Amino acid sequence: MHFVARRRHLLIAVFVLSQVAAASAQTAPPQPVAAPQGASAPVAQQQQQLIAQIPPGFQLNALQQAQLDQMLDAWQKASRQILTFQCDFERWEYNVAFGPQNKNLPLNKNKGSLSYQKPDKGSFEITEVNTFQLMPAKPGDQSGVQKGDWVKQPDAIGDHWVCDGKAVYQYRPDLKQLVEHPIPPQFQGQGIVDGPLPFLFGADTAKLKERYWMRIDNQAGQNPNQVWLVAMPKHQQQAADFSEVDVILDRQKLLPRYMQVWMPNRSHDVYIFDIDNADVNGLFNRVKAALFSRPSIPHGWKLVVQETPVAQAAPPVQPVQPRR
Repeated sequence: MHFVARRRHLLIAVFVLSQVAAASAQTAPPQPVAAPQGASAPVAQQQQQLIAQIPPGFQLNALQQAQLDQMLDAWQKASRQILTFQCDFERWEYNVAFGPQNKNLPLNKNKGSLSYQKPDKGSFEITEVNTFQLMPAKPGDQSGVQKGDWVKQPDAIGDHWVCDGKAVYQYRPDLKQLVEHPIPPQFQGQGIVDGPLPFLFGADTAKLKERYWMRIDNQAGQNPNQVWLVAMPKHQQQAADFSEVDVILDRQKLLPRYMQVWMPNRSHDVYIFDIDNADVNGLFNRVKAALFSRPSIPHGWKLVVQETPVAQAAPPVQPVQPRR
């Protein structure tokens, strides 16, 4: 089964990045790309014209564009009806450098849980880490085939972030730190869906089109109950994190069943969402609401507060050379 991927800590940073991006976008407009030193005004103008004329990543005909627009609008309408959401998932991590020799096998098969409360509370946690380990060859086995299994790592602490609407808390097991990213008051209450990868908590047609080249992938033999969407970032800021995102939507539920995120080095993560057993718009009692509370600091760890750099000007918006 083939799906899409991105950087290991993408989802941990989704809300953090969304707030930084929103802060930057509202404190200063994007700066134009600088012309080479000594360039004349006409040269600078020509450079800007060339950037503006970069063709779209996917050349869609009128029918393909109409199908994409219809699907995005339906997805947006369905997403706006979601007030609370809770779902278990698996994340299969394919690592080109450290994974098994058989590149069709993931390095890790992890389990996790995802929760959301409109508009600005969320929780993402890897609850179980299972890493591929080679098994000893049986006596007389001359096949040379690498055999192994995914073994649970009981002491591993997986990715975990929590947003309570006022701050984003991120666990950093490698540093034994709980990192707090305060959300500036002027940005509190804004939707968690307004992030750089708004494919999980909601869809906004206009923002998706502004940030991504998109198309519907009509593969032969594809499940008729699914819609395959392919998205590529339009700007260098996003392209540094991921090169492509593939989302497989359930046609009836209009929720992602699978998501595959490709990193620039071609490592990728596959997310498998258990939407058939997801709790959509269910009552969030005190136990569930506690998911969005400030997490406790593990013994031996320390709390590190990192202020969001809202006063900094936005970096130049660099278009990405499209792929045809």
